[in-house]
Amino acid sequence: MLCLAATAADGNAAGAEAKAEPQAQQRDRQQDWRRERQQGRPPADARGGPGAKPGNRNSQEMRRRAGGGKGAGPGAGGKPRTGGRPGGRPPMFVGVDPVREGPLTRTEPVIGRIVATRKGVIAARVAGSVVAIDVAVGEHVGKGRILARQDTSAAEARLAYETAELELSQQELKRFEALRTNRSAAFARSRYDTAVHRLARAKANVRLAQLAIEGAVVVAPFDGVVVRKATELGAYLKDGAAVVELVNDTDVEIEADVPADRLNGLRPGRVISFKLRDGGVPRRARVRAVLPMQNALTRTQAVRLVPVDAVPAVRFSINQAVTVDVPLGATRTVVSVHKDAIVNRGATRLVFLVEGGRAVPRPVRLGDAIGSRFVVLAGAAPGDIAVVRGNERLRPGQAVRHRPPMGAAAQRRPGNRDPGNRDPGNRGPADRSPAN
Repeated sequence: MLCLAATAADGNAAGAEAKAEPQAQQRDRQQDWRRERQQGRPPADARGGPGAKPGNRNSQEMRRRAGGGKGAGPGAGGKPRTGGRPGGRPPMFVGVDPVREGPLTRTEPVIGRIVATRKGVIAARVAGSVVAIDVAVGEHVGKGRILARQDTSAAEARLAYETAELELSQQELKRFEALRTNRSAAFARSRYDTAVHRLARAKANVRLAQLAIEGAVVVAPFDGVVVRKATELGAYLKDGAAVVELVNDTDVEIEADVPADRLNGLRPGRVISFKLRDGGVPRRARVRAVLPMQNALTRTQAVRLVPVDAVPAVRFSINQAVTVDVPLGATRTVVSVHKDAIVNRGATRLVFLVEGGRAVPRPVRLGDAIGSRFVVLAGAAPGDIAVVRGNERLRPGQAVRHRPPMGAAAQRRPGNRDPGNRDPGNRGPADRSPAN
C-alpha cells in the first residue's frame, strides 16, 4: 500500500512538472516575440520559426496542408485551370466580318452648295414716297402678296387730266367725221388726221396714268422669304429703286464645281448621292445640267443637280455646304473585305479566316480602297468569315470563337462557331465583349 501511494505521488509530481515545462517555454517564446517586434525586426513565418507568435497559423499554409482550396498548386491536391478544355489553351474570342460581294461604284467627294432657282431684288416700278410696308425680314410670302405701297395722289390727278383730254379728243373727232359724211366745205383732211392722232395719244396717256397707279403697289412675283428690306416708311423711291430682297427657299438646286477629268460619270438624268455637312443622312439628287464653262484657274466645271427626295419638314439654306459623291465610272460587282482584317507580315498581306473553329491565314491580293473596305482580287471568296478584331495576336491554326456576323444568318455554316469550344461554366470577360 505504501509503495502504491508513493508511486502515485511520484507520477502526479512528474505529470505536473511535465505540464509546467511547456507553459514556461511558451511564455519565453512570447516574450522573445514581443521583444523582436519592439526592436523593429520582422516576425518569422507562421510555421514555428524564430519570432513567430505562438498560436498563429498562416491561412495559405493551412490550406496547403489541407490539400486544396484557392491558391493550392497541383502538388498540394489542387486541380489546374485549363479554361474548360482539358490539356490545352482556351479558344480566343475574336471579332469577325464576312467577305462580301456586291455592286460598287467608285466615288470622289466634292464640296457643293445649295443655290436658289429664283432670287432677286424687288424694285419699285414708279417714283413716289412709301406709305406702307406690309412685310418683315424673314417672313414667308406667296406670289402676289403686297409688299409695299407708294403714294398715288399725283398719278390719280394725272389720270383725271388725261381722261378729260381723251373725252375732248373723242368729241372733236366725231365732229370731223360728221363733216366728212355730209361732204361739207368746212371739212379739211389735215385737221381730221390730226384729230385721229390726238385721240390715240389721249388714250395712251390715260393708260400711262393707270399703270402709274397700279405700279405704286409692290407685289411678290414668286414665293419666297424676305431676306432684306431696302427702304423704310416715308422714303421717296425713284422708279427702279430696291424695295425688298426675296429668295425662294423651296425650289432649290445643288451646284458643285467638279474637276474636268471627273465629268465622265455625270450625265444629265443620272442619280447620285449627296449629304449635308451637318451629319445628315445621305440623300439623292439628279443631274440636271453640266454647264459648258470651265474655270481657267481651277479647271472645274459647274454641275447643277436637283434633289430627288424632297422632305417637306427639311428646308435647305441658300449657300449651305453639301458633299456630293461624284462617280468615277460605271457600277461593277466586286468582292471586298474590311480594312481591319488585313495583317501585314513583311511583304505579304494576310487575312485570317475562320474555318472549323480555327484561324487559317490566307494570303490575299488587294485592289482599290473603297471607304472602310478593300477590293479583293484573289485569296478570299464571298461568304468567308474574316477576323477583324484580335487578328494581330493570332497564330495559324489557333482555336477561336466568335458571335455570328450581324444580319448574316446565311453565314452560319459548319465551322464558323464550334459549340464544343464554348464552356458555359467558364465564361470570361471576352464572352461579354462585342464581336466587332
